[in-house]
Amino acid sequence: MYYIKVKNYEVRKNLIEYLIENKIKAVFHYVPLHSSPAGEKYGIFKGEDIYTTKESRRILRLPMYYDLKIEEVDYIVKTIENFFKTKKG
Repeated sequence: MYYIKVKNYEVRKNLIEYLIENKIKAVFHYVPLHSSPAGEKYGIFKGEDIYTTKESRRILRLPMYYDLKIEEVDYIVKTIENFFKTKKG
């Protein structure tokens, strides 16, 4: 699995939209266990959530996997680079 961590939730949201506009499907990485439906039903969160939720909202899972052609990987990487050059993400 490949992922990047961006500045904040807003940047991640904008980057996902930008990737979709450029025919690249990317999704957020995960929901922290304590705030998932099962975690809320069966779990107990002890202490203060200082990092988990905040940091999980910065992670973007990239659509890269073993069978991708190098040209597809290059396109994904260049599109992400272009986002940060032009959108100031």
